[in-house]
Amino acid sequence: MGHGLDPIGYQGASVNYSWFRPTSRVISVRGLRSFTQAYLNIITPLYLLSRGVSSAGLGLLYTLSFLIGAFMAIPIGVFADRIGRKPFLIAFTVLMFIWGIVYSRSTDLALLISISAISGIGRGGGDMSAGAPGPFGPAELALLADLSSDSKRTRTFSMNTIVSSLMAAIGAFAAALPGVIGHSGIPFFSSNSGLFNLAAVFAVISLIIILSLPEPPRKPRIKGRRAPLTKQSTALMAKQSLAGAFNSIGMGFINSLFVIWLHLRFGVGQTSIGPVYTVSYLLSAAMVWGASVFAKRFGSVRTVVISRLMAASLMVAIALSPTFYIAIVFQIIRIGVTMMATPIRQAFTLSMFPPEERGSAAGLSGVIRRLAGTTSPPVAGLMFEAGDLQTPFMIGAVFQVLGGFIYHIFFKDMERSATVAE
Repeated sequence: MGHGLDPIGYQGASVNYSWFRPTSRVISVRGLRSFTQAYLNIITPLYLLSRGVSSAGLGLLYTLSFLIGAFMAIPIGVFADRIGRKPFLIAFTVLMFIWGIVYSRSTDLALLISISAISGIGRGGGDMSAGAPGPFGPAELALLADLSSDSKRTRTFSMNTIVSSLMAAIGAFAAALPGVIGHSGIPFFSSNSGLFNLAAVFAVISLIIILSLPEPPRKPRIKGRRAPLTKQSTALMAKQSLAGAFNSIGMGFINSLFVIWLHLRFGVGQTSIGPVYTVSYLLSAAMVWGASVFAKRFGSVRTVVISRLMAASLMVAIALSPTFYIAIVFQIIRIGVTMMATPIRQAFTLSMFPPEERGSAAGLSGVIRRLAGTTSPPVAGLMFEAGDLQTPFMIGAVFQVLGGFIYHIFFKDMERSATVAE
């Protein structure tokens, strides 16, 4: 341990949540992005479905998006350690701006699918991925870790998730507005096209904030060393990847296609689905608020494992739910317990690596998880097309349980090394 950069001496960049602090700027960008992606994750798959894309087609689209993201994450993580984190955050924000413009002005299905596959935006909301920058995530997480001291890192990542969840709650509610407001003519909220435009507007605001971000100096790489990680870090990264792979396969059976599942199973649209995610994000924020306290009492590893086992049980409960309202109660709880463990796992993971390796570690560890996750959506999509709306959940639950046990086996002895906020 002890790899965290002490930000006190770096331009006053201590972990402080006032607007002027670098950590706050990173978190605010995540919040703006969460607002837009929350409603995009709901309206985009339904919009593509209305344009003639089948459930199986959406599954293949998400698989393609995951594959592209997996192969992008490696060079992004490596080069984020070498040339800096900001260029990649800027690149994703520009990509989000282009996505909003394309969806608001084009009806070319091939173009719409292409930009979604490349950007990973609008992949369905079941995984609570609102605000996640996809393959650019390693750069963002590494920057946030760099700007946080060891003793505050879990708290900082928790705050990042809380802000993201609260903003996503508002964004998910916005997904229902076009159906409620209808043809009132209110800008941005009376149509899906307006919401697509709004995504581009927030991308511009985010870009302005990112451009003002400083980057803390990182330890220079050892001369002559080409490998992005040391042997010790590579072994650690491999364990994280394998444990995450089983979990990703399991979640892939439900997450990306969950909005479509609700539509097929209960015949509901975005007006009904939007408020569901609003409540889900609010519960997530409340649970994440106590994440660091929970981790301090039970340990980071145990918290992650318990979360995955509970999520698996709730997946089965959702599949067997006889009504829409019972299903969404289980889904809301599932999302809450899953999101509670997210900042704990992120802080625990990145604290194991030195600052000059964090981008590479985050990028490389995500590749196997992403590649594994590509196998599930097309299988689930084909099952949905065949009218089987339960089996994907059951298979997914099995993989999540396996992922939890593997995580426990690999990291139970490293619990003492975890840095947990006081």
